[in-house]
Amino acid sequence: MWYTLLNAMMFNVTWLIIVTTESSLLAPAMVALHLLVHFAVMGKGRVELRLIAQVTLLGVALDQLLFHFEVFLVSGRAALPPLWLTCLWPVLATTLMHAFSGLQNRHVFAALLGAIGGAASFVAGTRLTAVSFESTLWGPFIIAVLWAVLFPVLLQLPRVNTGVK
Repeated sequence: MWYTLLNAMMFNVTWLIIVTTESSLLAPAMVALHLLVHFAVMGKGRVELRLIAQVTLLGVALDQLLFHFEVFLVSGRAALPPLWLTCLWPVLATTLMHAFSGLQNRHVFAALLGAIGGAASFVAGTRLTAVSFESTLWGPFIIAVLWAVLFPVLLQLPRVNTGVK
């Protein structure tokens, strides 16, 4: 139980440091440190490492689409996703087998949490960084709908990777 709380706390601290610094140098270092501590304390070996790689690749592709279709802008202009933003995906992935593992069979609750928590996280990020929504009305709505679908799917990846039905 203690590692679930530690996992959630580590995610939030790392997220806050990456977002508030917006540093393309510090963010990868924070991810490396986060993963090092995570695997030393609670990591689940190759299965979890594969999960982190899958979520990161999916997240990078998703970020590319969101920036390509200008759901997000950087300093008010169309741009590629910043590296620091991409660094949030492996950190999020470390929570799927730990802090959020209890939601794997609770699809409706996971969808609600994804919609509310995902949108809130992105709204907070846009208020703390140079990244902004192109539309302050439609942007959060798009993210909420996206995360209502995405979060339950992400929660199934640990089961798929371990062969659990």
